[in-house]
Formats: sequence, structure tokens, C-alpha cells
Amino acid sequence: MKMTILKTNVWLMTAVFLLAPPASAAQSMIDRIMGLVTSGESSTAKDFELPSVDGERIRLSDYRGKKPVLLYFWTIWCPSCHAVKPEVVKLRQQTRADQLEILAVNVGSGDSFERVQRYQNAHPVPYKVLYDGDGVAAKAFEVRGVPLFVVVDRDGSIVYRDHQLPSDIRRLLN
Repeated sequence: MKMTILKTNVWLMTAVFLLAPPASAAQSMIDRIMGLVTSGESSTAKDFELPSVDGERIRLSDYRGKKPVLLYFWTIWCPSCHAVKPEVVKLRQQTRADQLEILAVNVGSGDSFERVQRYQNAHPVPYKVLYDGDGVAAKAFEVRGVPLFVVVDRDGSIVYRDHQLPSDIRRLLN
């Protein structure tokens, strides 16, 4: 009985090894499944125009050719969004505004513009806060869970997408 199980396990491991794609292809498949974009692959960011809580209308395409943009998708009710907020503030303090624009896009379906505005007034941050009440940006960037961070380079290509801030964002800004 033990020998049969051992032979079966060896056979299964051999089959998996022989049928498995090379490591780079496997990682590419994992990245696609997870919705990540690696440095070797990029896609063009879809444009959107949203109101900021301070009354401006912000278009993503306004930054194309000028500077990279970090999109930080969040909601008021998300504990993980609140936990990462100090890191985003720190990033803003450590990175000059001409090197990187940070746009915090509220995608909370239960959050009204007025509620987001009140929240921002009570908890100010040194970057722009946008309201995506109709889900335009959430749909364009296929937001599935928050927080979600997307880095769009100067040319408008998505170079990073994950639920964590990039560990070294400076390498993405060049």
C-alpha cells in the first residue's frame, strides 16, 4: 500500500514537472491571474475625468508626457486603506511633486461625494483626492479589492499594479 502511494506521488510530481511551463512563463501566468503588470509588460492606461474633493476636475491624460502617476484606489470603510495611508503620505513627502503625481481615487459604492469631502476635511492628505461615484475609473482599471495601487508612467503605460505600494517606486519612475 505504501509503495503504491509512493509510486503515485512520484508519478504525479514527474508529470507536473514535465508538463509545467518554464519558470518565466509560470510567473507571467501568475502575474496575469493576480492582475499584476511586470516591468516587461505594460498596457496603456485608460483615461478618466473625475471631480476632486476641492472642486477641480482631474483628467488622467493631463499628466501624460509630464510625469508618472500613482493611482491609489480606496474607500472610507476599508481598514487596509487606512493602514497604508501613512505610507502614501510618506511617499508624497519623499518624492517631489514634479517627479510623481498621487491621485487617491475613492471607489466606495456607499460613499457619497459629500461624505468623502467631509472625510478629507477631517483627515487631510498632501495629495489629490478624487471621487469615482459612477465607477468610471474603477471599471477602467478593473478594481477588484482595495487598496489598489497602479503606477502609470510618463508615457501613459501601466508599469505596476498591486494591492501593496511598490517596495521601490523610484525604479518605476524612470
